[in-house]
Amino acid sequence: MSKFKTQKVERLFYIINYLNNHENATAKELAVNCNTSIRNIYRDIRELENLGFYITNEGKNGYKLIHQPIKRSHQLTFNEWTALILYPLFTDNIASKDHPLHHAYRSGIEKITGTFYNPENVLSISSELGERILFQDQYRDSFHPEIMSVIIESIVRNKSIQVSYYSMHRDTITNRTIDPYYLVPRGGHLYLIAYCHFRENVLVFRINRFRAAEIKDHTFKIPKEFNILDYLSNRWSILADDNQTTNFVVKFHKDVARYINEYDFYTDTVLEEQDDGSLLLKTTVRSKSEFIRWVRSYGLNAEILEPKEVREQLREEHKQLLKKYSN
Repeated sequence: MSKFKTQKVERLFYIINYLNNHENATAKELAVNCNTSIRNIYRDIRELENLGFYITNEGKNGYKLIHQPIKRSHQLTFNEWTALILYPLFTDNIASKDHPLHHAYRSGIEKITGTFYNPENVLSISSELGERILFQDQYRDSFHPEIMSVIIESIVRNKSIQVSYYSMHRDTITNRTIDPYYLVPRGGHLYLIAYCHFRENVLVFRINRFRAAEIKDHTFKIPKEFNILDYLSNRWSILADDNQTTNFVVKFHKDVARYINEYDFYTDTVLEEQDDGSLLLKTTVRSKSEFIRWVRSYGLNAEILEPKEVREQLREEHKQLLKKYSN
């Protein structure tokens, strides 16, 4: 059984960016690129239209995105849309008057409720609900909402941004210009896939490591040959440190097999149930260290069968651990 799921937030951003960078796109074309059903694409298009994006259907040529939506008094503005739809996922206390997007959040609430009478009650209820719905497991990072606002605007409008970015590996902050392509939530963190003019390559940036961000006048286009699904392929989570891929076979004990079956894999993965209730997992990744860390989290309930060199590596490591804990 192969498991690969594109999260809805990723999919909506992908559709917006794909239409931004192509004259037209059919529902089938979008479904293939998003690895989802045509029916889901129909729903996504309707949702984007309800959120204020103006998309026309040009028959056999497919959908076309009009960059300047037709604005009506009851439609949400860009800031209201992000404040209502995206920011509750990424930031805390948006219902607080101190939040930089509180005004947009409040006006958006007033529009969708269809009343301007005593909106404080609406905000109070919304705030209480927000505290009852936790996203800590999926989005643990904290970051400045002003930076997120710049990133989202740059993605939707295809504008380059000037950023200050902290590199954990080098323990330095660098200033660089980047072209934001896609926002990708992975493993409890939020990442930005962007072309870096400093490195002259498409790189992965972790959102909470941005120290500042400012929109530039320069407009960019995602190259037609760039495919986000190809770029993210064989990444167990987000890293792709290895020059070559590695084929893994892992055996999971029956006590944890059901948890593995429910896991959302980001790369093509085959799961084979065994007669004794255990589970074999087969996958190909480009970051051995990242994958091994994940397997280790299951302790004695997981055993790497292949490749043999990784088994030998783990054998030696366990010998060293045994020696350390024997003293």
